[in-house]
Amino acid sequence: MKSRLLWIRTLLVAAIVFVVLSQLLRPSLVGQWYWASALEKLEAGENDQAIELGQKAVDWSGDSAAMRMRMAELLYRVERNEEALALLEPAEESEEEDVTLLPMKNFLLSRMGEHERALALADDLIAAADEGKFHRHRALNNRAYATALALSDDAELPPEALEQAQKDIEEAIGIYGADASYLDTRGYVKHFAGDNEGAVGDLNVAIEIYQSLINQVEEEEDVWGTMKEMRLKQAQGMIGVLYHHRGEALKALGREEDAKRDFEQADKMGYSRQKGHW
Repeated sequence: MKSRLLWIRTLLVAAIVFVVLSQLLRPSLVGQWYWASALEKLEAGENDQAIELGQKAVDWSGDSAAMRMRMAELLYRVERNEEALALLEPAEESEEEDVTLLPMKNFLLSRMGEHERALALADDLIAAADEGKFHRHRALNNRAYATALALSDDAELPPEALEQAQKDIEEAIGIYGADASYLDTRGYVKHFAGDNEGAVGDLNVAIEIYQSLINQVEEEEDVWGTMKEMRLKQAQGMIGVLYHHRGEALKALGREEDAKRDFEQADKMGYSRQKGHW
């Protein structure tokens, strides 16, 4: 009887161990672990190790489009743009583009200075929204912001592009409301349209909203270890972008000292095209 109970207990333990190991060794989880390790190496400036770990994450993900997108971002950050661009192409000609990844791809192309491709992708996102595959207000904001980023790089755009960007962001706000990121887009578009007073007004409100968010996060308990720190860093990076945009508008108004303070605050908060706070 005892030997039988021992055998049953051993079998149960083996089954539990099998279940635990099968979960731990799931390709997606292993891929996520490699990716987290790659980001740690990237932040530490150990670029070669970051790339090696990132490639392992791609392999364990089954060469998924989402992980290739992340890897392209990593390669861009270490100034290996040609490899990054290659990863943005579908793995197979028959592979259908994942609509949810288009905004990330669009933004990465803008950061790389590939504005023509970024804006073409923004048009694709509008078309997807027209088919009910994506939120229209997000697609409109995406195209308006991509246009503003192109103008910030002095890219040659059709004369009607700026007017279309103004229409896009007004419609987006009309649908969704005065979200801080949408106010940022409208303010930045106004700057390029020459309405710098209007730009400062929108950006003032957006900065207030994000500052309230930062204050709220700072007061929260850090239940999950680094989660609070991550949320703070993300919010600070975003408000850094707003300060930089407002600084550009203030400079255009001739308010040099105010602009200088905003640019300094932007740098302090982590404004960086390379890191995606742009």
